[in-house]
Amino acid sequence: MPLLQLCQYQLVFIYSYTIDQSAVYVPLTVISVPSASADQPKWDTWSRLFQPLLSHVPVIHTNGNHEIEQQPSGVRNTAYNYRFPTPQKSSEAPTTFTGTTKSNPYTNLYYSVELPGVFKSISLTSYSIDQKENGFNKEQEQYKWLEQELKNTDRTKTPWLVVLVHAPWYNTYATHFKENECMRQMYEWLMIKYNVDMMLFGHVHAYERVKPINNYKVDECGPVHITIGDGGNVEGTYKDFIDTVNPRPAYCDNPNSGKQFPSYQPQKCLTYQDGQYCFKQQPDWSAYREPSFGHGNLELMNATHAKWTWTKNQWPAFNVADEVIIVRKDKEVGSCG
Repeated sequence: MPLLQLCQYQLVFIYSYTIDQSAVYVPLTVISVPSASADQPKWDTWSRLFQPLLSHVPVIHTNGNHEIEQQPSGVRNTAYNYRFPTPQKSSEAPTTFTGTTKSNPYTNLYYSVELPGVFKSISLTSYSIDQKENGFNKEQEQYKWLEQELKNTDRTKTPWLVVLVHAPWYNTYATHFKENECMRQMYEWLMIKYNVDMMLFGHVHAYERVKPINNYKVDECGPVHITIGDGGNVEGTYKDFIDTVNPRPAYCDNPNSGKQFPSYQPQKCLTYQDGQYCFKQQPDWSAYREPSFGHGNLELMNATHAKWTWTKNQWPAFNVADEVIIVRKDKEVGSCG
C-alpha cells in the first residue's frame, strides 16, 4: 500500500467579473478567483455546493491573485482569510482572520501542514502587500519563516517535502510568462539547499511538468515543478506557447518595457537564457506541456518513490496523458546549494 494518495483535483471557486458573467476557477491547492466586481455570496454558494466533500476531505490551499480583492481602505484578502483560515500552532489559535494590511501584510497567507511519516506541505504567497511595496527580500516575514521552517524539517519524520505557490517559476506558455521571476530569484536557493522534492503551481490555465531544475538548467538537486492550473476556466485554456506564438509578444524584444508584468505583480525581474528573454524552442527542462483541462494525482508509494499522473478531463473518457515516477534521494542539507 502507498504511504498516501493525494488527489490534486482542480477544485473550483465560483466567482464573477460582473453580476451576469460567472467565472469558474481554481485548483485544490492554488486558489484563484476573479476579483473585479466580485459577487461575495458566490463564495458561500461554492462552499455549500462542496460541503459534502470538503467536510470529509482535507484541503491544502494557497491564495492567488484573485483573492487579493483590495478594498478602498487598502485591506486585502478579507473574503479568503475569513473563509479559509490556516492551521495555527497555538493554544489560542483563531478560527477567522482579518484581511491583510500594511501593518499585518501576511495574515493567513503562508503555513505548513505535516502528515507524520509521509510528507510536509508548505504553502506560500507571492501577493502580500509587503511584497508589492518592497519587492521580495530576505528581511520579510514570510522569507524568514520559510527558512526556519525548512531548517526545522525532519526528513526522517516527513520524507517528502512539497511547496505550493500560485504563480509558476518556470513556464513556457505566453500567458504569465516569467511573471513570478522575482520570487524565484529570491526563494529558489532555499528549495535547493533544503532538498525540496516538488513544487506545485496554478495561475496558468494549462498543464506543464518541469524536470528537476535550478536556475533554468536541469539539475537533479532541484525540485520537480508542476503547473496544474487547468481545473476549469470560463476563458478556456491557455493555448499559446512562448516559443510558437504568432505574433511574437512585443516584450520578447523589449522586456524592459515591463508590459508583461500585471499590476498585482509589479516587480520587474528579468532573466535571459542564451542571450534571449523569450525561448525560441521548447526548453529541455520542459518535460511535458498541454493546454487541456485536467487533474493530477500524486501517489507517495514509499519514502523514496512517488508516482505522478496527469489525466485530461476529455469527455466522455478521462485519458492519462502524462505519468512519471519521481525518485527522491536523501541528501545532506546544503550539499546541493
